[in-house]
Amino acid sequence: MRITRWRPAGRTAVATLIVLGLAVPARADNNPNGMSFRAVGWFKGKAEISAGDIKCDIPNVSGAISEGAFAMGLWNTYGFQTLMFPDTSNPFANPCGVWIQLQNNLIDQAVLLERIELRFRIAGARRFRSSVDTVRQFPRACRQFRRDTLFIGARLNPINSTQDTSSSGAPNVAFIEMLPFISNQLIQCLRAEYAPLPTTTFASLPLVVKATAVGVSDSGDTFRANPIAYTLNLRHTCGNGRTDDGESCDASAPGNA
Repeated sequence: MRITRWRPAGRTAVATLIVLGLAVPARADNNPNGMSFRAVGWFKGKAEISAGDIKCDIPNVSGAISEGAFAMGLWNTYGFQTLMFPDTSNPFANPCGVWIQLQNNLIDQAVLLERIELRFRIAGARRFRSSVDTVRQFPRACRQFRRDTLFIGARLNPINSTQDTSSSGAPNVAFIEMLPFISNQLIQCLRAEYAPLPTTTFASLPLVVKATAVGVSDSGDTFRANPIAYTLNLRHTCGNGRTDDGESCDASAPGNA
């Protein structure tokens, strides 16, 4: 169990149902559809959120909650500023979520996770091209944030191993917490580009993130897992008479500056 604090807040961080894949010998050029090194999906731990605490079960194969999408305010949600995603100190920013489950199906060879590559796009970005200069479904002004890499290390034992070194509940499985999945810099850039649009044009911004894990086997072969996508819907309701997220529409209010 882990504890973190949000004004004050305690945090602990469980996950999932695993489908064991086909066991295959190690080959760097043979990972069709992630058969050898596989990204199973997105999961979150069971959450207990109270006035002062955020408690999360750490994902493991005996129990977890499958996910893949989330929604929150572009500026803030019920008074909590949108700083990054997920945010372990914000009860409205999926504090127990965005864990990727990785699976090694090699026989007799472990895989060491080296990094997770991220690519971002705005679903339906063409709708806003008359107001926002867009290239490859992403605002041109934010192009330096269109790709990101999380350098995260973890060991996934062979599928025939009996040693679970990751506390995942299965030797060949690891759950990786993606922090930060969406950075503060990217969120600020998206605000600058899309917030000026009238809410009759823009009330929700679907940010799609494609993640690809890269690992190296004991023999030195590099494996790229199958890419999987996650969608964060950033709602912007200021000016349309709605308060879906309790969003503060005062430009001088904290989080809207």
